Amino acid sequence: MARQARTVIPGQAMHVMVRGNNRETLFFSDEDRRIYLEWLREAARQFGCSVHAFALMPNHVHLLMTPQHEDSLAKTMQSLGRRYAQYFNQQHHRSGTIWEGRYRSSLIDPDYFLRCQRYIELNPVRAGHESSPQDSSWTSFAIHIGGKAESWLVDHQQFWKLGNTPFERQMKWAEFVRDGAPHWEDRQITESLLRSKPWVSDIYAKKVFKDTPDLAKIRHRGRPRKINSINSSA
Repeated sequence: MARQARTVIPGQAMHVMVRGNNRETLFFSDEDRRIYLEWLREAARQFGCSVHAFALMPNHVHLLMTPQHEDSLAKTMQSLGRRYAQYFNQQHHRSGTIWEGRYRSSLIDPDYFLRCQRYIELNPVRAGHESSPQDSSWTSFAIHIGGKAESWLVDHQQFWKLGNTPFERQMKWAEFVRDGAPHWEDRQITESLLRSKPWVSDIYAKKVFKDTPDLAKIRHRGRPRKINSINSSA
């Protein structure tokens, strides 16, 4: 069966996920996680990706990135995947693949960006590993609320619109994440990601995919819902 073509538009954010082979553990220690993030930073800088958000789960990873070129995302993930797999096998005295096939990716409508970032940073809570996003040591949430600094993480323009000062943006973001997301929204993001389909509005799809409408077509269960931007609705 032919591989499904990925929808990548330079300058547009992508939600990316990689899983451990057979859902096996990818990170056994904080050192494993630290090294993965360090090599993510290096690969993203080398191949032209801006990293906006992340969540390192025991057996999978969520990333939110904007590629500068059409091949930036693929080269970043391939370089990171190969490097970490070699380290992981050496460190834990094993051999063979550690990844479950190719990474999954979903193009994100700019108006949906902050909702996708929230989805990622709430992943440990949704999975039952933590009771609140503040308890998660290995997501980007603490960075976005001013808890720690990571200069390599790039705030998206939608995040900048949350306020005129860092404090305003941090407070607005903390409130938005604490509010949580409706189940149908989480389901749409998950379904789009697993099928490597864009998560976009009808308006965005008609504008960007007018010549290739099937690339954006995905029939979500239930009644379609309108999603307002946090920037405009607050």
